[in-house]
Amino acid sequence: MNIDKYKEVIKAKNFLPDTFDHLIGHSIVEIKENYVETKLKINKSHLQPFGLVHGGIYSTMAESAISYAASINQEAMWAGVNNNTDFIASATEGTLILKAKPIKLGKRSQLWEAEIYNNEKLCSKTTVRLSNLGNK
Repeated sequence: MNIDKYKEVIKAKNFLPDTFDHLIGHSIVEIKENYVETKLKINKSHLQPFGLVHGGIYSTMAESAISYAASINQEAMWAGVNNNTDFIASATEGTLILKAKPIKLGKRSQLWEAEIYNNEKLCSKTTVRLSNLGNK
C-alpha cells in the first residue's frame, strides 16, 4: 500500500475494502495526529470456543489502528514490528472501543499504546512498536 492509500483511509475514516479489518467489521471512529479511535461490533465470528472475544481480535484492532495513525504523524508507511497485548477482562457481546496514542515518535520507529474497552470496562492494553518503511 502506498501513502496515498493511507490518505484515502484517513479521509474516508474507514479501513480499505478487501482488507482483514474490513472483513471483521473494524471501523475508524476518529483518526488525527497523535490519536486514533476505532470500534468493532462483536458478533459470533469474533468469539473463541468458550464464547469470549478471541485475543487475536484485540491484537488486530490495535496493530491496524496504530499503523494507520502512525502515518499521520510522519507521512510514511509504518509497519508493526512488535505487538504486546495484555488481556485484562473478557467481552462476549456489545462493541469494542479502541483508543490509542503515541508514547514515543521517532523518525525510524514509533511506540504506541492502545486500550480497548467494552461497556467502559478495560478489556486489553497493547503496545505496538512500528518501523518506518518509507514513502512507497
